[in-house]
Amino acid sequence: MSGRAHAWVAHLREGGTTPWRDWTATTERAAGPLPGAQQLELLRRINLAGAAAPGLADRVLATPAAGRGKADLPLLGEATPDFGPRPVDPASVSAHELLRVASVLLADDLVALGPDPVASAWARPWRRRFRLVGDPVTVTALRADLLARGRPEGGSRPFVVAVAQPLDELLARTWTQRCFETGTKPWPEWLRFWRERDQLPARADLVDSVRRWHGRRALVRVVTDVERLPRQVGVRHLPTVAVPGADQAELARRVAAVVGLKVPAEQRPALMRTLQHRMPGSDVAPIAVPDRHRDWVAAASARETRAIARAGYPVVGDLADLEPRAGGATAPGASDGQVLDLALRMVVDTGWRATGARGRTEGQVER
Repeated sequence: MSGRAHAWVAHLREGGTTPWRDWTATTERAAGPLPGAQQLELLRRINLAGAAAPGLADRVLATPAAGRGKADLPLLGEATPDFGPRPVDPASVSAHELLRVASVLLADDLVALGPDPVASAWARPWRRRFRLVGDPVTVTALRADLLARGRPEGGSRPFVVAVAQPLDELLARTWTQRCFETGTKPWPEWLRFWRERDQLPARADLVDSVRRWHGRRALVRVVTDVERLPRQVGVRHLPTVAVPGADQAELARRVAAVVGLKVPAEQRPALMRTLQHRMPGSDVAPIAVPDRHRDWVAAASARETRAIARAGYPVVGDLADLEPRAGGATAPGASDGQVLDLALRMVVDTGWRATGARGRTEGQVER
């Protein structure tokens, strides 16, 4: 490592924010390999975002990049290697490359934190028996809330309550919840996978979801009006469920991929749901189906509506509410820069890891 590079690394370790291209100071040469440009630039961005916790600089510089991408990149202006990646100015490293390192840091934090304990109360014997299916974001949140109030799912001959949404929203929420459980493909690839097969994923197919629980017509309710959902599960009110922003879902997807390498498969969903509960709030809109897929979604929605009508399931609300909404959300996703901003906030502010901490996503408006 040259004297200039050694001096810059020391500067970053001490909380400095000067870019590499503007750095001129030198010091004595140090032994050992130079950290990659990704790690060095991420540390500089962390310093810009706020005071780093003790020991964080060492962690960042020693953390390898996850997933597919470039190997550790040498600094521009240092010795040019005979093989391997070419030297770069750290400031030119893409947000995608920086996220490969940040996602490992967050995954390590999450694994060290462990899953939140599952809150549950004594099951009231007079409670209404039900089984929730449908919109995965809503169902996951309400299932946990009802369990904490002594109203778990199941029991003898439960009502199968299918929480419905317009199909474009249901697809987006299915992908989003997968990000906070086991991880999945990027949104464009995932959506293209189902479109090319002209099929719906399991949790977005309401009729199939009901049949998997052997729901008989008299014990099924398809709920299109969320305000009338509490009565179907035997309570007076339910909490407002926030839909994670596109940046939150994408960051969770990346973290889930790393967590899957660090813990047994059966432990990953509980850890990822802990991340979902604790992730800081976001102003970025939830993921949405791009316009180029709208015709396919409209055709699939019409088939689904006809299947519900043919099955004769009672509908709480109006089936017309399941049609994709014209002029609805069109944001296809978050940029890598938006996802990196959220990751930096979480790396710098460790409050989300505190005992009993909850993210501000619970206060977002339902979309």
